[in-house]
Amino acid sequence: MIVRSRIKPKIKPLKHHKKSIIRTDSDPKIAYLTFDDGPNEYTEQILDVLKEYDAKATFFMLKPHILEHPYTAMRIVREGHAIGLHGVTHRAELFYASKESVIEEFNDTRNTLRAVTGKDTRLVRTPYGSIPHMRPSYFDEVERWGYLLWDWNVDSRDWKYRDYRSVRAVKRRVRKLRHRGRRPVILMHDRLETAELLRDIIEYLQEHDYRLDKLDETLKPIRLKTL
Repeated sequence: MIVRSRIKPKIKPLKHHKKSIIRTDSDPKIAYLTFDDGPNEYTEQILDVLKEYDAKATFFMLKPHILEHPYTAMRIVREGHAIGLHGVTHRAELFYASKESVIEEFNDTRNTLRAVTGKDTRLVRTPYGSIPHMRPSYFDEVERWGYLLWDWNVDSRDWKYRDYRSVRAVKRRVRKLRHRGRRPVILMHDRLETAELLRDIIEYLQEHDYRLDKLDETLKPIRLKTL
């Protein structure tokens, strides 16, 4: 079933929005699982695993997939996970054509997500990450509109490996961040292989006393250029 909204609420730049409260890493034993490109048929399996382990996560969603899987998008919200915007096309030549195209894709997805779930969000993630495509003027425009742009500091590489090597990649990077006292923000995707390997990743994190939480607007976003 496809949900379409005839009414598109007007979105304006949040010129005077409140600055996010930057939470310090006083408790580095928090990990953030993040999933891109959904929702799709595999998101339901991911949600089942998260529910089994009482874990929260953040889902950066694409407009066409929200329309194709509205009930999954609603389930994400209903079960207490965070929602974020990932754009419309997921095509670099279209998304990054200009600072206006970046904002248009985020706004369009935001309208759709709000129409389907009734929830709003300022959390965004650009396709393929912010490096190398995001220009300084693009970052400025994203900030002017009040969006909070998140990258990651742990890449599961599930988009490449599609097997247990993804779990090993997460473990290696998490170990390095643990020694530095930094919280891991783990990049994954709504894929069948990821759903099947997710238990191993969660159990590793929980065995090392990590609490699996969702991103929110009080956190300072991680950017690839700062890693």
